[in-house]
Amino acid sequence: MGEIRKIEQDLQRIEVAIADIAKELYSKYQSYLQVLGQGMRQQLIFASYYICTQGYPEEFLKLSFSQRQKMQEELREKSKLAVQELQELLNQDPESQQKSDDTSVAELMMSLLNEEEKEKEEVVPKIKDLKEAIEFDSSELFPTEISSQPTTDSQDKEVGNKVEENINETEAEKIKISTENIVDKLHNINILRLWQENIEKQIPEILKKLSHQTNCILQKAEILPKKIPEKVLEAATKMESGDTPVGGQPNILNLLIEAEDLEDDDDAKITRIIAINLRLSEIEFTNINVTGWRNKIRSLLGELSQLQREYNKKQRELAVIEAESAWRSSWYED
Repeated sequence: MGEIRKIEQDLQRIEVAIADIAKELYSKYQSYLQVLGQGMRQQLIFASYYICTQGYPEEFLKLSFSQRQKMQEELREKSKLAVQELQELLNQDPESQQKSDDTSVAELMMSLLNEEEKEKEEVVPKIKDLKEAIEFDSSELFPTEISSQPTTDSQDKEVGNKVEENINETEAEKIKISTENIVDKLHNINILRLWQENIEKQIPEILKKLSHQTNCILQKAEILPKKIPEKVLEAATKMESGDTPVGGQPNILNLLIEAEDLEDDDDAKITRIIAINLRLSEIEFTNINVTGWRNKIRSLLGELSQLQREYNKKQRELAVIEAESAWRSSWYED
């Protein structure tokens, strides 16, 4: 019994250590995804700039000033959405995540975006009702001769600021509660591992999605050739990270596509395409902050693996002792 008690104490000690690592790992991923989002946007701008000025300068110069602005605005908006998707990875319920090939990552991302849009639609009417309620109550508080006077801009601004502060406090409280719930569930090492693996799996998918969207924007602006099928552009974003980027440029892919000439079946045209292919390894390599947080995560995962091995070993020892005790309790001599 003394040995069993000692092993159980060891297991409790390891469980506390795992809970501490889970909390720290969540915090590290929070910072990592934040700097990764910044690095991703920066590299997207650099890659788009390279394509427009070095890859296809003539095509870019054909655009009017307003067309250039519109294209650049679309690039900024897509990158903002991708940054939001990275942050949303932290808010997924760990217990609901399953390793299944039936549900694609793209479908998971779309469901997250749909939930986000639904939440926005629900919040807007509440904000409007809250503003109307405050405006109504404030008119009741003042005497008739004062309330009959038009409010000044400063008074309107003050009321608006109070509304905004109340809303921000409510949203901050919700985020805090959500974070605490998620971290509590990560105390189970199996759930923690699954949660961490899902984050790592979805990060490259977000990069691929943003790369494809950017290439489509460039093609719509007639910078990339119009005759390139969309499937080819999509394939460009799925090239392995070992492929050599053109001219040593990070996150840029050089493609040579052979297409048959419709007028002459014996001839084939070779088309050179420069496309965007954001890669996690290159974003980390070009951004020291992203690399720094990634190294901290690797260090924590190393500690977690060591604790997991120790935990499994102690569980095995406990099972052996309990099995020996169970055998002795049921055994009897004829």
